[in-house]
Amino acid sequence: MASAGGDSGDSMSLNVMPMLDIFSILVTFLLMSYSTDPTNHDIDQNLELPDSVTLVSMDEVPSIIVNKNEILVNTKKVITLQNGKIPQADIQQGAAYPVYQELVEIQKVNKAAAEQLRGNQDGEKKAKPGEITIEMDKKHDFELLRRLMLAGQQAEFITFKLLVAKENI
Repeated sequence: MASAGGDSGDSMSLNVMPMLDIFSILVTFLLMSYSTDPTNHDIDQNLELPDSVTLVSMDEVPSIIVNKNEILVNTKKVITLQNGKIPQADIQQGAAYPVYQELVEIQKVNKAAAEQLRGNQDGEKKAKPGEITIEMDKKHDFELLRRLMLAGQQAEFITFKLLVAKENI
């Protein structure tokens, strides 16, 4: 215990414990409230995103990246584009089949992880439909985007988020 005194011989004591309690509460509050932006997305060098304005943040979801030469699913190259188009051999039922196959694998892993987290308690509940983020060069046509969205839909990803460059207002 700290003490202070003068020449008179009287001593005063300072109780440090309440200050330590306040200090620990302040440190805990600052640690809990501090956060960095949880969404970090690396943009491919061969990709030029269209401009847009949005107020909704992105979640961690699988992504399809379409640059000028290839299509990647979560950084794994699945299709090499020919003149900006998907080769005819990679198209089945109107969808980009290699993208579909990769998304099915991701969906299987996601479902297994969700069931493991639930612990088979809610076995009757249906899993939440998946979401995909699509990054696509703005020079590609809508037909390519439609084929990717169809592949995602067939793999049970029904919500699509399109990544765009934020336009300054």
